[in-house]
Amino acid sequence: MKKYTGFMMMFAAIALLSACGRQSTPSMMNTSLPQLSNETRMEQIPVEKASQGYLARVADNYSRYGADTLQLSLVYDPASKTYDAMKAFNDLGSIKSKLAIMGIRNVKGDVVKQEGAEPTLMVSYDAVMAQAPAGCRNMPGFNDGLTTGQIGDYKFGCSVDTMLAKQIYRPADLAGSEGHDAGDGRKATNTVEYYRQVTSDEAEGELKRMDRSDISGQ
Repeated sequence: MKKYTGFMMMFAAIALLSACGRQSTPSMMNTSLPQLSNETRMEQIPVEKASQGYLARVADNYSRYGADTLQLSLVYDPASKTYDAMKAFNDLGSIKSKLAIMGIRNVKGDVVKQEGAEPTLMVSYDAVMAQAPAGCRNMPGFNDGLTTGQIGDYKFGCSVDTMLAKQIYRPADLAGSEGHDAGDGRKATNTVEYYRQVTSDEAEGELKRMDRSDISGQ
């Protein structure tokens, strides 16, 4: 009887311990990261409206989202007496120069003949965009067409992650970097070697006072 009682107690203890084992249920929180998507951006505008402000907006958007060469196409009517090929080439060159001043130098441009066309600037480039994590939709009642009856399918945090994805300045940065410039290591080595060969006083040097007369040249 004692053996039986002992066996039952041991069995009950094992059952209790097994109940304390690791258990998991699907999380109601979103645990995924924002995802990247590729798209082609295209827009066109009359050449006369390609102002400095417009080009600044193009430069900013390309700096943020651009993933390849910025393509410019200037369309003109070869039969036009007021806007000929020379005018088209000059305007295209001017636009490229303005973009270069704004830091956008990866630009290709061409002039396109099209009968009956008004002078038009076409801009296109491949872009990398950040989107909400896979499977994420906005909270029911927000603006995604879901109703409160579908709250059970909503992953908490998705609305926040969706809005954050839209605020990432340069989405391509989420992909990380393949490595550092080979010159970085050489530069760091040269810096260390310099400090190995000189004393701290030589490295820091003497502070020299500069008076107003030194600046004005008097």
